[in-house]
Amino acid sequence: MTLLKTIFSAVSAALVLSVQMSSIDAAPTGKINKRLLLPTAPLASDVNGAHLLLKNDVDSGNIIKNAYILPSQPRDYYSGMTSCLSMGDGGYIYIPGTSGATQLVDLLNNNSPAQAEVSAFSQFWVYNGVPGVFSNCLAVNKNTGKTDWIPCSTKLPTVCFNSVMRRVLLFDDTSRQVKVNTPVGQIQGWRDQNAFRFLGIPYAEPPVQQLRWAAPVAKAPFTSTWDAINYKHVCPQTSQDAGFVPLLLSYLENGATEDEDCLNLNVYTPSLKGTGEALLPVMFYIHGGGFTTYSGSVIIFEPGNLVSRGGVVVVTINYRLGMLGWMESDPAWDRNTVPGNQALRDQILALQWVQKNIASFGGDPNRVTVFGESAGATSIRALLSAPSAWGLYQSVIGESDPINIPFKTPQSATQIGAYFMEALGCGVTDLDCARSRPIDQVLTAQSTANSKALADDKWTTWALVERPTIDGDLIPSEFSELVKTNSYNTKANIMWGTVHDEAGLFVPEYFPNVVPIANVSSALELVFSANRTAFALSSKYFQPDPTDPDAVRNMFTRAGTEYYFFCPLRYLSRKMTKTKNTYNFRFNRGRDTPLVGASYCSASTGRVCHSADIQTVFASGAAVPGFSQVGDDARFARQVVDRFTTFAKTGNPNPQPGQQGVELTNPDVTGVNWLPYDDTNPIMELNVQSAMSSNLENDACTWIDNVFLYDFWLEIPGNTP
Repeated sequence: MTLLKTIFSAVSAALVLSVQMSSIDAAPTGKINKRLLLPTAPLASDVNGAHLLLKNDVDSGNIIKNAYILPSQPRDYYSGMTSCLSMGDGGYIYIPGTSGATQLVDLLNNNSPAQAEVSAFSQFWVYNGVPGVFSNCLAVNKNTGKTDWIPCSTKLPTVCFNSVMRRVLLFDDTSRQVKVNTPVGQIQGWRDQNAFRFLGIPYAEPPVQQLRWAAPVAKAPFTSTWDAINYKHVCPQTSQDAGFVPLLLSYLENGATEDEDCLNLNVYTPSLKGTGEALLPVMFYIHGGGFTTYSGSVIIFEPGNLVSRGGVVVVTINYRLGMLGWMESDPAWDRNTVPGNQALRDQILALQWVQKNIASFGGDPNRVTVFGESAGATSIRALLSAPSAWGLYQSVIGESDPINIPFKTPQSATQIGAYFMEALGCGVTDLDCARSRPIDQVLTAQSTANSKALADDKWTTWALVERPTIDGDLIPSEFSELVKTNSYNTKANIMWGTVHDEAGLFVPEYFPNVVPIANVSSALELVFSANRTAFALSSKYFQPDPTDPDAVRNMFTRAGTEYYFFCPLRYLSRKMTKTKNTYNFRFNRGRDTPLVGASYCSASTGRVCHSADIQTVFASGAAVPGFSQVGDDARFARQVVDRFTTFAKTGNPNPQPGQQGVELTNPDVTGVNWLPYDDTNPIMELNVQSAMSSNLENDACTWIDNVFLYDFWLEIPGNTP
């Protein structure tokens, strides 16, 4: 493992250097990006309102992008130009006659962060680059779409050119920097074409030494300007059985090494608000990776398109992984010392940071939507269960939560902790010994403990060995039990769903080749126990198709998808919609993860497996050099971004009349009314041309509901339907 990580770090450093050296001529400024903190960066409060304007169709094939900056506070011409220059873009804005002015007017009128700021004015300044001092200067008439010469002393909004490139993997032009004053101190970030970026902001003190396995402690305020130009450390992680791709994506993404000092977050915003300006919805992302891998800064979570098209502030976070994040308190320990559910406590502290600080970045702390995929969606399930977190968000979007893997019981969590301490070479209660061990030994011991825990709990999967625990404190009961008694966060707006072929992601690991149909029992025993496999095969709902040449692998995929993801979500949604609307979806289109070769789940097969929705949600399909996002991929990403950000704005995925943004101009969104969930199982089938469907997998799910039953009943003592 150490050798593998050393190789990844070396490859990452070499690639970064190579790209920087080869980008000297290509960079707009003609400079190598060294990610230096510039002392000349303006203070956002001095600019008093700056919005990035971009006609963003998220299509990487459309190289002509209209990119501008709007310092929205009314100023005279020369004050406005001074603002443009302070942000590093005082160059010409070429307005080619009426047509060019009209395009700029359309952009202002349809861009959510800027629309309100220019609505009171019939004109706005554009920088024509004319030297000297004149009595009349060039403005654009918003009503006619024509340019006019008017007195330079007139106070109007100002439009500046935004010449910086979009950020892609391994190349960031960080030369356009800006500082923001926040309650925790001054933070300096940078902008690219579609977002102001503030990276690697610590929200907690390093969880090391006596804070290893302790509850997170809020980071003390900064005493000097914090460098948010660079991503910071990712949390220590193992490749587990997921292979090297998560590690590779984490290292190549930001060049940061693993370190326990990893509790940091990233803020991306299209708008730094001035005095009295309306704040934007916030989307707070919790990454997946089985609670053992990935970070908040992996390239497939690149949110620039989501930010600029959606008019939202996006926050991505790191939280402690593996046993560092899910060590349950031994009965001999003081729970104040080792409280358990450390990773969930990290997430809650990050949400508290958002409440206190996000307005400084243009975000509205009263409109926070938590969204996440896989383990990130399991985290959302835990946040819905934890009363102490309920006041920190208003809405949630859960993608691909294996909701039939219940929270751990205290006994199960304590047992894996005992295995871990044994593998670490420490007595089961010797916390000082465990805290003294280097991180490589911790990760090795974690892998050993996970293997032993899986041998005990054959019904579960390696993907979520570490997960939230029903501790009676933070999480009072299993989520399914809380739903039954309406004891979860019933005030939250909920949108959640699956992808079409969730369990197919695991096929290449277990079955790299087609499996004979006679092996169907052994294949299903990877999903169920031997007795339950026989029970499933005795029903008509889990029978391989003898005419299908890949019947066993397809049967494994369908069984795992229905049992862990689709059917339990259907069951719980029917219960929850009695209290408040939920909106359910299923992705029938997706994107392959970069750096992963053709496999059972590749796009060419038509299967949409676990994690294939991520790049569409972020519209990040072209963030990796050599990858594109064009045609139907771009069209689908526009639709999903517009739906998700609409939900973040209103708690409803259907755009409302008068809503600011591009949603109301997207026929793929306005043409289909997304119905709230009810007993007829209405689900938005997301595709290039989406549609509402009902009664999907109805018979099989009903049989599981009533006969086969779910693990959140069978494996949690005392929990019944």
